[in-house]
Amino acid sequence: MTLNNDPRVLIIEDHDVLRVLLFTLLRHQPLGVDTATSAAEALLKVAACDYALIVIDLDMARDQGNAFLQAFREQRPEATTFVLAVRDPNGDAAVDPDIVNAVLSKPIELDTLASVVRETAAVVPPPPDPLPCPNAESDVRARFDRGSEIAN
Repeated sequence: MTLNNDPRVLIIEDHDVLRVLLFTLLRHQPLGVDTATSAAEALLKVAACDYALIVIDLDMARDQGNAFLQAFREQRPEATTFVLAVRDPNGDAAVDPDIVNAVLSKPIELDTLASVVRETAAVVPPPPDPLPCPNAESDVRARFDRGSEIAN
């Protein structure tokens, strides 16, 4: 269970380089940041934690973005999570306005994305009875980084 009261963000992105880049950028914000590479992995994470914000790539292979969104709505209908979808404006990824709160078109300026994520996560109200989240990947990484600095 996490003791950190920072809002939690889940990044769902199947491209390793983009996922790591977004994680690296956002972990320096006052946020707990987790990542998922697939709809299945993301569903496991949302079952164990209430996220203030989910950033999802709708252009993932095999329509995993929409598969996740449908399953998330069924699995967690009470969630107060803000869903920010990212997609290619020329692509064919559909957006369900009953699930997705905002859409950003690719390419995205990373500083703008970090600001949007930080500001949005800060104002999303937590659920009345939040799930006891495990430590965020960003918290684990920060402890690892501090440990490696001490060793040097």
